[in-house]
Amino acid sequence: MTMDEKVLKGVRGCLTVLVVLFVVGVAYLAGYSGGNRTANAYRIERAETSPPVETPQVEPTPSPSPPSTAAAPRPTPANWDLYQEVWELIELKFYGKLPTEEERLDGAIRGALDTLDDEHTGYIPADLAEVMRSDLSGSLEGIGAVVQTNEAGQLIIARPMPGQPADLAGIKAGDIVLAANGRSLEGLGLYEAISLIRGPAGTTVTLTILRSGEPNPLEIQVVRARIPLPTVESEMLEGNVGYIRLYEFNGQATSRLRQALRTLLAQRPVGLILDLRDNPGGYLNEAVSIADEFLPTGIVLYERGAGTEEQVFESTDRGLADEIRLVVLINGGSASASEIVAGAIQDRQRGVLVGETSFGKDSVQEAHRLSNGAELRITIARWFTPNEQPIGKMGLEPDVPVPYVEDDLEEGTDPQLERARLLILTGE
Repeated sequence: MTMDEKVLKGVRGCLTVLVVLFVVGVAYLAGYSGGNRTANAYRIERAETSPPVETPQVEPTPSPSPPSTAAAPRPTPANWDLYQEVWELIELKFYGKLPTEEERLDGAIRGALDTLDDEHTGYIPADLAEVMRSDLSGSLEGIGAVVQTNEAGQLIIARPMPGQPADLAGIKAGDIVLAANGRSLEGLGLYEAISLIRGPAGTTVTLTILRSGEPNPLEIQVVRARIPLPTVESEMLEGNVGYIRLYEFNGQATSRLRQALRTLLAQRPVGLILDLRDNPGGYLNEAVSIADEFLPTGIVLYERGAGTEEQVFESTDRGLADEIRLVVLINGGSASASEIVAGAIQDRQRGVLVGETSFGKDSVQEAHRLSNGAELRITIARWFTPNEQPIGKMGLEPDVPVPYVEDDLEEGTDPQLERARLLILTGE
């Protein structure tokens, strides 16, 4: 099966997201005015550059900032004089190629953002930002892998998508990517590193990989491909068990999932399996709506930001499948919106989580399109499950752990899905 991650997007005050790399993002309803709000897990694909269908555009004008407990430092003439002094000396004395004025500005911005010590607050150059703003429902081009960063700032393969280029080339979960096509990723921001790995279908990227147990780094060539990304797939499994796989929380996710539910429920299944494996997220309002299909009235999540009131998102009693026996499949590629849905179902004891620990992404970003076409993503809040489980960097723990090992991939078996099916049929 094809799997990928995406971007959750949202618009404060408007409504509408990641991530692309991955990457991915989310859309949220609440709060601050202006700016796209994203909560991302990242993939290494490049979205096609057709214009977005669902995402409202944000004008390149400053947006109001949420209240803060401390005033941010402002540039002063002395600051800029020092900056100019440094660069006058560099231009006079430096032996080597000098960066352009634009490259200098980009570097200054990234350096300043690094002092925040937050991997999800970042400056995305205009060319990459345009790619990441493209339609979530299209196909993607890249290597087909989910990534994250470790405490040292290194890029780690969280999970290669089964059957996709990274997987076929021998990339493994846990691999640390040191370089792409000979260019070191050290010191690069997350989005900048991603931009060096993604690329058009048919082109090749050589990744320098540090792998546990290997004495020396490995050089692995990956031929990028176009990766089709269906929103929903469904079927009836043996034993009259309904199965729905949701690939992303895009703008059509709820409507398509409801169509699949109606088709399956008309066949009177004994239970349902909701497969959120390798689903990187999407629009927050879609996450809440989809959770509502499986939950009776109650809390889906809390959102809390600095200096803002707590936002509470709730389900209603209008879901199509809020009583039928339910199992949810998760793994290391289940992120953001996927964790919102799975966490709410687990906390409210509505269903059982089967599989592996999820990605662990609980922060909310607000994305601002800047006057030069670049994008600034700012972490403005965090979300919490109904029971306030600590998700960030830890992920959701499945109620029934079932590993998915390399032998299963080679043999074409799916022990997680089979365990979920048996759990529906036997309750054990």
